[in-house]
Amino acid sequence: MRFAHLADTHLGFRQYGLHERELDFYHAFEQIVMRIVEERPDFVIHSGDLFDFPRPQPRALWVASRCFSKLKEKGIPVYAITGNHDMIMQRGAMPPHVLFGELGMRMITEDEPFFVHRGVFIGGTPYTSKYFSPRLIETMSILSKSAAKHKKSVLVMHQGIDRFLPQMHEIRLEDIPKNFDYYAFGHVHSRIQHPFGKGRLAYAGSTELWSLNEYDDYRKNGKGFFMVDLDGDEPDVQPVDIQLSREIIKQRLHADSLDESLSRLRSMISGMGSKPLAFLEVDSGGYDRKTLHDKLLEQLSELVLSLRVSYKAEADLEAERVLTRTFDIPEMIRRSVKDSKKANLAIQLFRALSSGEDDEALRIAEDFYGGAR
Repeated sequence: MRFAHLADTHLGFRQYGLHERELDFYHAFEQIVMRIVEERPDFVIHSGDLFDFPRPQPRALWVASRCFSKLKEKGIPVYAITGNHDMIMQRGAMPPHVLFGELGMRMITEDEPFFVHRGVFIGGTPYTSKYFSPRLIETMSILSKSAAKHKKSVLVMHQGIDRFLPQMHEIRLEDIPKNFDYYAFGHVHSRIQHPFGKGRLAYAGSTELWSLNEYDDYRKNGKGFFMVDLDGDEPDVQPVDIQLSREIIKQRLHADSLDESLSRLRSMISGMGSKPLAFLEVDSGGYDRKTLHDKLLEQLSELVLSLRVSYKAEADLEAERVLTRTFDIPEMIRRSVKDSKKANLAIQLFRALSSGEDDEALRIAEDFYGGAR
C-alpha cells in the first residue's frame, strides 16, 4: 500500500504582493500532482493549509479543482484536513475543501474523524489551537483505540510539536499515541522525518518558499512531497523533489567590496531562466546607506523579481548575536504580555520583522485582527 503525503501548499498566497509569486505556488502544486500521477499511489494525504486563506480567490479554487480532477481521472482519492490557514473560524462554517467532494476528496473532520482505505486506517482532526490542546489529546487517544483494530494506520494532523516547533507548539511529542504506523503532519514548513513509536512521524513541509526562514531547510532538503510505502514492517518514506519556479539568492555583502560582489551577482543571475528573489544583508561599515541602496537598485532591480536588503554594520551584528545568546526574547514577551493570544502575535511579529519579512509581519497582523472582529 503506497500513498503520497503533502501539506502546506498555500494556494493563493501572493508573497510580497507579487502576482508572479502567487503563480509560483500554483506551479509547485501542479508539478506535485503531475509527479503523483506518475507514481500512481493508492491514495493521497494532504495534511492541511491547502489554501493560504479560508476564502480563497477564484484562481486558487480553479487550480485546485483542475489538479484534483487529474487525480480523480486516475482513480487516486485524496484524504485531507484543514489547517489553520484554510479553516474558517466560525461555528458551522464549511471550509473550501467541500467543493472538491465530487473530485475524490474525503474530508477528515470532527464529525467524520477517520476512513478505512482497503484495510488502512486513516484518522485525524483539523487544526486545533493550543487553548484546546486537552481536547486534542483526548481526540488522539480515541483515534488510537480505533486504529488498534487495523493492521496498518495513519494519523493525520496539522499541529506544531514541541520537538520541532519549540516556541509555538500546540502539543508535546509525549502526548502523541505511539501505535500508528505513519504520522502525516503539516504546519511546520521544514521537511522532517523522525522515528516514533512503531513507525515514522513526518512533516512533508511546504511546497514553495513561504518565508525566508525556510531557506536553509530548502537548500538542505528540497521541496516536494513524500511517497510512503506501508507494505513492510516499518514504513518506507522517500522524498520526491520538485523544481521551484525561480532561484533564491541569499547573501551577505560588504560595502568595501560591493562593486566586485555585484558583478558576480549579475553574472550569476544572467544564467537563470527566470528572475530570482534576492535577499541581501549588507555590512555597511562607515558608508552612507542611501548611496549603497541606490547602487544596489541600479545594478539589480531589473534583474530580480524582488530585492530585499537589510543593512547592518559588524558591530550591530555582534550586538545582535550577544542579545540573542543572553536573552530568550520569546520568553520575555510571554512574561510581559499576559494575554497569551497577544503574546503569540508579538512573537510571530518579532520573528518576521527580525528576518526582514515586513510583508509577512503585515499579513500576520491583518490575520490576527481580522479574525478578532
